[in-house]
Amino acid sequence: MAYFLVMGGLALSVLFTLAWGLYQAGHWLRRRLRPAPASARRRGRRKSSTTPGARGRQVSKRQGGASSPAPWRLTRGLARCRSTLPLGLLALLLYGGSRLAEHGLAYRAHEPPAGYHHLVDGLGWTAAVLLGLASLALLAGWRCRG
Repeated sequence: MAYFLVMGGLALSVLFTLAWGLYQAGHWLRRRLRPAPASARRRGRRKSSTTPGARGRQVSKRQGGASSPAPWRLTRGLARCRSTLPLGLLALLLYGGSRLAEHGLAYRAHEPPAGYHHLVDGLGWTAAVLLGLASLALLAGWRCRG
């Protein structure tokens, strides 16, 4: 009975997490595909005293001229990523609970299902990757602040 409760809770948590991730991805995609209103487009344009050709060659003071714009875009993208910390903490809690259940299942007379150990290992690696991305996002947010 305890096995069904643990596995049912784990399956429910994983399904909830996947549904939440799909919802967030759909929300992001909908914002990307929706055209911007005319007032926002007008607001985004700035008058500049430089010529159009010189505008592309300008380098901000923050970049220092040596770094390329691609890592800077990656840093700004990571700074906006705020969902990895809650997902990483959720995965860490799920990993801890499933590892505790695995420890309890080791002392039973019956063997746990063959895929259970792989599931626990995969959940641990997922938690580690998500928490690593969360720490990178926090560092990128600190770097982009100001």
